[in-house]
Amino acid sequence: MRLPAPRGPISTALFACLSGEPGPVPSQLTELVDALPETTADARSDEDVQISLWTCYGLTYDGFEGVDERWEWQPSLLTVRGALEAVFERDVLAEVRLPEDLTPEGVPAFLMDICGPSTPAGLLKFMHQNATLEQFKEMVIIRSIDGLHEADAHTWAIPRVTGRAKSALIEIQADEYGGGMPGRSHSDLYAILMSELDLDPEYGAYIDQIPAVGLCLHTIRSMFGLHHRWRGGILGNLAATEIGSSFINRRFSEGLARVGASKKARWFYDEHVLADAVHEQLAAHDMCGSFVADYPAEWDRVVIGALGTLNIRGLFATTVTGAWAAEVTSLRELATV
Repeated sequence: MRLPAPRGPISTALFACLSGEPGPVPSQLTELVDALPETTADARSDEDVQISLWTCYGLTYDGFEGVDERWEWQPSLLTVRGALEAVFERDVLAEVRLPEDLTPEGVPAFLMDICGPSTPAGLLKFMHQNATLEQFKEMVIIRSIDGLHEADAHTWAIPRVTGRAKSALIEIQADEYGGGMPGRSHSDLYAILMSELDLDPEYGAYIDQIPAVGLCLHTIRSMFGLHHRWRGGILGNLAATEIGSSFINRRFSEGLARVGASKKARWFYDEHVLADAVHEQLAAHDMCGSFVADYPAEWDRVVIGALGTLNIRGLFATTVTGAWAAEVTSLRELATV
C-alpha cells in the first residue's frame, strides 16, 4: 500500500524520510520526537503520533509502495519509533489502575469479570438498536486495519511463551486463521464483510479517514506484540479481545440484519459467535492463567494489557458515538487538493 497522508510535523518529516534511501534520519525528526513528552498531552488520540507509529509498525506488516524494506530495521528509525512508543506507553499506563489485592492466581477470574463484554455498553446498544447502514459502514472502515490483519499481532507472542500458554494461544490462533482453510481466516471474512457493504477491502484503502482512536486499537496490539517485555501485555490484549466477544458479535450481526445487510456480510460476526464462546475460556484460564503460573512476576503485564485495551476501547466508543450524537461523521475528512 501507499504511505498515508501526513497529519502533522512528525509524520511529514517521517514520510519524507521514508521516501529516500535508508540511513540516519534528519535532525528535525529527532528533535520533534524527543520533544514528545512535553508536546503531546495524550498520544492515544494524537493524530500525528498515531499515524507515525502505525506507519513504523506497517514496515513490519505489509510494507509500503516505494519504501525501501531496509527501513524496517534501520537503527535511526527504530530510535524514532522508540520515542513514539515511549509516549504512547506513558499515556496507556496513565489510565491503568491495578487492583491492589489481585494475585497471580486471581488473574483468570479477574479477566473474565472485567473484560466481558469488553465493548462499551453504550456503543454496543447503539449498534444493535439504532445505527444506520452508513454508521455500520463507518464502523467497519475504522476497524478495517484491525479486521484485515486479525490475529497477526497476537501471533508474535507464540515464540515468546511456553507450555500450556503456548498451546492455548496456538489453538486460538488456528481458529483465527480459519483452521488452515483458504478463504476462512477471519481477515478473509472481514474482506467479504467490506465487499458486501460496497466498501474497498484492500488493506489501508481508508487509512486517511481513520481517526487516531481507531489507529490506536491497532498500534497497542503491535506495540505489545513486538516487544518481548510486553509478552504478558499481548496476552492480556488477546484476552480482552476474546472474552465477551461472542455476545458482542451476536449483537453486531443482529444490528446488521436490522439494516438489511446480507447473511454473507454478517458471516464475519456470526463466525465469532461460536468460536469466541470457546476462546474466552482458553484465553483467560489456559493461556493467561498458565502464563502467570509460569511467570508470576509478569502477572501485572497481563492485566495492564487487558485494562489498557479496554481503556482505549472506551476512548474509541466515546469519540465515535459523540460524533454521531452531533450528527457528523466519525471519519476524518479527506484533505482537498
